[in-house]
Amino acid sequence: MYDRVFAPTDGSDRSEAALEHAIDLASTYDATLHTQYVVESSPAFGNDLDGDTEEEVYGSLFDAGERAVESVATRGSTEGLEVETAVSRGIPHEEILAYVEENDIDLVVMATSGRTGTSRELIGSVAERVVRASPVPVVTVNVDD
Repeated sequence: MYDRVFAPTDGSDRSEAALEHAIDLASTYDATLHTQYVVESSPAFGNDLDGDTEEEVYGSLFDAGERAVESVATRGSTEGLEVETAVSRGIPHEEILAYVEENDIDLVVMATSGRTGTSRELIGSVAERVVRASPVPVVTVNVDD
């Protein structure tokens, strides 16, 4: 039923809790686990940065992203899963939805809120936008603090 399970991460404890569900589902269905970290673009810098400038502006954020997806990969591999990772830059919900389309994802599993906590009522703004626009089922995991 599910061949590709996608667990976007922001490296937060909430994302880690949602990952448990994604790993369980991927194991149950013998699916590949996908993960992605999105470095949020800042309108102050625009989208047309050359490589050196992008590295200067976003370098440490890309490093954090690499650490986050590597953590997911390690956990998934420990459970015997094949894991695909990606780090991208852009608007988080748009990048997540693009990843779903480009990688033929069957199921998205994500926390209802991430690094920014519960600043939105019940579901985080990124999760809410993904739920509303996703062409595939989205499992949201509500993680209490």
